[in-house]
This record gives sequence, structure tokens and C-alpha cells, in this order.
Amino acid sequence: METNLKKLNSQFIAECKYSSRLRDETIRGYVNTFKLFELIMKEIITTKDLTPSSLVEFFKQLDTRDRKLNNGKIQVGVKNTTIKTYWAKLNVFFKWLEKSDYIEKNPFEGKKSPRVSYDDFKRLTDEEVRKIITSIVQGGNKPFAYCRDMFMVNLFLLTGMRRTEFISLKLTDLDLYRRTVTIRGETSKSKFSRTLQMNSALFLMLNNYLKERKRMGYKTDNLIVSTTKDRGLTIDGLNHWNKRVVKASGVKFHPHMFRHTFACKLVEANVSIYKIKELMGHTDIRMTVKYLRSLNTADMGEDLEKISFS
Repeated sequence: METNLKKLNSQFIAECKYSSRLRDETIRGYVNTFKLFELIMKEIITTKDLTPSSLVEFFKQLDTRDRKLNNGKIQVGVKNTTIKTYWAKLNVFFKWLEKSDYIEKNPFEGKKSPRVSYDDFKRLTDEEVRKIITSIVQGGNKPFAYCRDMFMVNLFLLTGMRRTEFISLKLTDLDLYRRTVTIRGETSKSKFSRTLQMNSALFLMLNNYLKERKRMGYKTDNLIVSTTKDRGLTIDGLNHWNKRVVKASGVKFHPHMFRHTFACKLVEANVSIYKIKELMGHTDIRMTVKYLRSLNTADMGEDLEKISFS
């Protein structure tokens, strides 16, 4: 029976892709986590080398090694939330190894997932949103790039869609008569389709974008397009756009923060959490609740004023 971990991981990834039909984003996470495990634990080659103590060493190395950041600075270790993510993704692979009889026991068995404190607010403030939009307005972009960028930011902010859902949108997902955009189940993490209403401001930006897109002669059926080629915007293209806007606006953000902001704004507008769950495409309301940790208790003074005793 095969014991080489790298070959077994390739089998696992193939099963995730072709049998389980997991999202590309999910599979990418599994691949990158195992690559990091390989890089740090070069001595772990076969299933026999995989022991609880070797995993302790892996997480110790993660917590103590130096990492060079994009700005050139050196950071020691990683965030606790990142540790939890790596733990969870490796655990899925080890469970597969155990279920497939490649190992007798999952080395994580009996061990609890790391507990982390989410004290980092992942939402954007109104001021940060204004800075992002201002950077696009003042960026000197040509009409097409300007209309696209404004539509992109507001589509994220006013629908709360995930970035893979965003990238996967097609022109056929639009209903201009009903002013809706449909997120297809095959592109969604939940595997369920949902249709979202566009408010007047977003619908106006969509029309401006579509006019400029037509003027530029785009033929691709992808809704969100590259500004340099007649094709849909890729994940790499979105990351490049993100870095450019971060630099121009001075706001450190990533696209998923728009989703957190969307959820918090709905709560602040007294929208039912059950409606928020549906709008965000969650299958479990506990996931919706996790997004609301971005609410800041320091901003809840008005709510506390509502308390009274006769």
C-alpha cells in the first residue's frame, strides 16, 4: 500500500476535485496548506513519519519562524486564526488517510482544535469605505476602468457576495427587468443558488458599467472583466486590483471584508439575522453569527440608552 505522503495528498486532492466537487477556493487551501507542511517538515515523507509529536513540531515552527512580509518587514510567527485554519485543513487530509486505511489513527484524534479569540474587526468603517471610493474617483482612471471599479466596490458592499461568487458571475446571471443578480449554486460555497436585489444606486452603476463595457467591445460572457483583455477578471487580477486600491486609498483591506461590512450594516439596520443568513447564502446560522463578531461594542451606546426600568 502507498505510504508516500505527497502521492497520497495528490490522490486526496483529486478526490476533492472530481468526486466531492469541492470549490476551487477550498481545494487551493488544502494544496497550499500541505505545501507549507512539506516545506517546514522536510523529514516527514511517509505515513510512518506522521506522529502527534511531528505535528507539535510543525505548529511550533509556524509559531516561531521569521516571515518576510510584502512591505519587506520581518514578522515572527503567524496569527492564531491562521494556526486554526492550517489545523483544520490538515485534519481533513488526515481523516481521509484514516478512512482510506492509509494510517491506523488520525494524529489529531483526541486533540481539540485551537481556540482563538477573534479580536480583529474585519469590517470596514464608513470612513474607510469613503477613502476607498475616493481613491477610485480621484485615481485618474479612464471611463471604463472607473465605471468598472465603482461597480466592483459597490457590488461587494451591497450584496455581500464571496469573491469566488463575484469572479464567477456571468451576464446571464443578471435580470435587468427585475433588477436582480443570481449567484448560481455551482459557484457558491453553500451549493445553493440565491437571487439578490440591486438597489437603485447599484443598478445605476451597473448600467454605466455595461454601457462602457459595450463601448469597449467586450465579447466575454463574464460580468466582471479585465481592463486589459477581453476575458473575465481572475483571482490574481482581483488581488492585483486590491493591492492597487490599498496603496491609493491607504486602507488595508481585502475583498472578504466587504462581506463582513455587509453583514454588520444589515444588523445595524435591524434586519433579522434569519434574513441575513439567506442573503449571505449560509446553510447554518452559526456561520452568520461568526460574521457579526465584527460588530464593535464601543459603537452600541445608543442601544444601551434604550434600557430603562420603571
